[in-house]
Amino acid sequence: HKLNFKYIIKMTENMKKIVNVATPAVCAVALILSVAAFTKTNAATASAPAPVVASAPAGQPVDLTYAADKALPSVVYIKSVQNSKVQTVEYSDPFEDFFSDPFGGFFGRGQGNNGQKRQRQVQTPQRAAAGSGVIISADGYIVTNNHVVDGADELTVTLNEGQKEYSARIIGADKTTDLALIKIDAKNLPAIVIANSDDVRVGEWVLAVGNPLGLNNTVTAGIVSAKARSMGSGVSSMIQTDAAINQGNSGGALVNTRGELIGINAMLASPTGSNIGYGFAIPTTIVQKAIDDFKKYGTYQRAMIGIQGSSVKDYVDAQKDQDKEVEDFGTMEGIYVAKVVEDGAAADAGIKDGDVITHVDGQKVKQFGELQGIIAQKRPGDKITVKYLRNKKEKTATLTLKNEQ
Repeated sequence: HKLNFKYIIKMTENMKKIVNVATPAVCAVALILSVAAFTKTNAATASAPAPVVASAPAGQPVDLTYAADKALPSVVYIKSVQNSKVQTVEYSDPFEDFFSDPFGGFFGRGQGNNGQKRQRQVQTPQRAAAGSGVIISADGYIVTNNHVVDGADELTVTLNEGQKEYSARIIGADKTTDLALIKIDAKNLPAIVIANSDDVRVGEWVLAVGNPLGLNNTVTAGIVSAKARSMGSGVSSMIQTDAAINQGNSGGALVNTRGELIGINAMLASPTGSNIGYGFAIPTTIVQKAIDDFKKYGTYQRAMIGIQGSSVKDYVDAQKDQDKEVEDFGTMEGIYVAKVVEDGAAADAGIKDGDVITHVDGQKVKQFGELQGIIAQKRPGDKITVKYLRNKKEKTATLTLKNEQ
């Protein structure tokens, strides 16, 4: 028993030696594997011109400093001033009719105004507002929102770098798209690189750059929450993001991780007027077309397809909510044509109420905002090829887009 006990002790000591020797070896192997992985990662990203989301290891935070450094110099502060004016306004005095003389002035009182409105002149105060803009060319063209410059008597642009101030003039503006192009007399400005917003993916990291709430040169981060959002009858096919957008961000830049412009920040959805995670930007596919139109025509050239409708899914859901019988369209993806506008492009091409548009110029359309986004890039007179279903049978038509009526 004594021998066995000593033997066990000796075996235990030998095992400790083995563990002590093996542990550094394991660490060395792990270190070699880590260095190899690190070297491989660096080799994969060294050739890239800028850090991108894909280059970040899984589960690691994305470095957005490169994007901020690239975008910030291209975003400007815009001050809009409306001078004091004399305006004629209509008003009514309810007491004048109440105390008027029913005997037609026999007792010296007036006969009232019979409910008619009167006019008077008032002096309006000077008004000032602020927003953001994005330099798109080295010679001074800047894109912003229409509502930032609308009604302005004076426009002042302040650059991020050097805080230089310039007077600006409006080249073109459009209320429906909420875009405007202004110009300052300057050279060698840091113009932003414009990317194709069609390449943007939901879940992609983005930065919103602007001058919110008087805090100049502010950057906020988030992701693309959705694409092709329709915002009523105005701006269509917008990029939705949870990057904080507040008052003053209007006209600023929404950029990708390479600092490239993918949208112009335009609005937020909030019951309080402050950001709660729902900001919207006009995609660069629409912005580029607006810029070209403003430079060439001074106005936005709006093409119309001539239909009213919604996605098939939304239409079917609405029918079910009303306990109505739902027609089998042969698909749940596409645009249900609720009404064809008389003498419009769709009517001329033979499209009818109840048809389902599935493709435009080879692009699949599922949401009405996607259709609006495609049409917003076109001009009156442009032709598009449309695939649609009628009684579950696929048809093709060529439409010549018309001007807004």
